[in-house]
Amino acid sequence: MIENDEPAFSISEESDKLVFRTAHFGAGRGSVLHSGIYNREFSSVLASFTVAGLVYFFLVMQFGREAVLYFAALLLFVIAFPLFRKYVFRERFLEAIFDRAGSEVMVSISWIWERVVLKLPLSSIKGLRIESRKDEVINRDGVEFVERISAMHGTVIPGFGEEKTFYLLMLCLADGAERAIFEGSNARETISAYDRIREFLKI
Repeated sequence: MIENDEPAFSISEESDKLVFRTAHFGAGRGSVLHSGIYNREFSSVLASFTVAGLVYFFLVMQFGREAVLYFAALLLFVIAFPLFRKYVFRERFLEAIFDRAGSEVMVSISWIWERVVLKLPLSSIKGLRIESRKDEVINRDGVEFVERISAMHGTVIPGFGEEKTFYLLMLCLADGAERAIFEGSNARETISAYDRIREFLKI
């Protein structure tokens, strides 16, 4: 089995099957404020704090203000955080399986459960294409506000508010449709994925 060392995706090839897996596949524009602040760790903290707070409020209503309840709520927060991070605010993964033996390509997205989004004969893939997209900052005032607040707290968010160029790896289908299976900020790694898949498919 051959594994790709690039962190943005993995490619495994065994016999007549190639499996491409990545968490970087969203082709839609996101919010620079949202992605800079509300990451998965922070969302897990908020969710854990909310659950612990609700449970603490319920216990206080039942038993009154007891010191042990503070520790119970704190313990619940500590337990809930990794659970929320692992099972609720987990990464979504796209997996594309190119099966020469079965003459089939299947693309699925896994989060809490797996959902097949594309299943076609391998002959339906007529080519691969790399497309570049520039993600410009629209809400510049909002970015500057967050940067000022971060500076006041001695915190710096790396890359926050910067314009970025993304490179999309597209499957070109026989009916003229296209499907993005990878979106990377590094042109070299996108080309690497393009070359591996194209070599496997012989297109």
